[in-house]
Amino acid sequence: MANYVHTCPPSAGWDWLMQGVQLFRKKPGEMFLFGNTYLFIILFVGLLIPFLGAAVVAIASPAMGFGIMLAGRMGQKGLRVSPIVLFSGFTPEHRKHLQSLIVLGAIYTACFAVIKLLAHLLLGAQPNVSIEDLQKADPAASAAFMEYMVLYMVFVGITSIPVLLAFWFAPVLVVWHNMKPVQALFSSWVAVWRNKASFFIYGMGWLVLGLGFSSVFVVIFTMLGLPAVFVSALNMMCVALVMAVSLCTFYPTYKAVFEHDPTV
Repeated sequence: MANYVHTCPPSAGWDWLMQGVQLFRKKPGEMFLFGNTYLFIILFVGLLIPFLGAAVVAIASPAMGFGIMLAGRMGQKGLRVSPIVLFSGFTPEHRKHLQSLIVLGAIYTACFAVIKLLAHLLLGAQPNVSIEDLQKADPAASAAFMEYMVLYMVFVGITSIPVLLAFWFAPVLVVWHNMKPVQALFSSWVAVWRNKASFFIYGMGWLVLGLGFSSVFVVIFTMLGLPAVFVSALNMMCVALVMAVSLCTFYPTYKAVFEHDPTV
């Protein structure tokens, strides 16, 4: 396991969020563009390209996770952060770690494949509801579909937590601490578990601030009677802003938990 693992007080979770907000305020344009490059990849590559897109994004996630941590570190040091930093894990500078990052990506993909398989085994097949059925507002079909989707999302969300704990620090432990993939996953899980109270505050704060920020603007614009299309566009802008700020909070978690601040 990695050396220099700190056990932070619960209040550190809120400090991480505030450090991320401060970083965004320091470099709003750079971090907004960086965050939305990541959002673009998730939405347009992961969702719009059937099957292959989701697999590519999942396998590349640890390498991009390292890029997110590196961007936070560069931002705190006052260095320029461009969208290309997101792909630093694929550059020749980190080529010796690329295989380990890809292995992490394969494990990440396999974990979520198993979670989805378990969800289907537990909940059964998804109700056969077409878009036309929902548009026609068939009460029975819509209710069955919505019930299934809520249960599915709850199950996937809960069972994903251990996976996310293991992968939170794993990419930087591979690159900055020269760990093997399995060792990095174990060390990451232990480090997050030791700081579970801090991460709980961090996660709840992230959720409340993110949802609250978007919801307030949507409610205000709706009450003003703005067109639904315009409100939807503004909501997407809010989501993009929340994504950019949230990515700024990742590196503070590493900096607080790991005393050692290695060079890249």
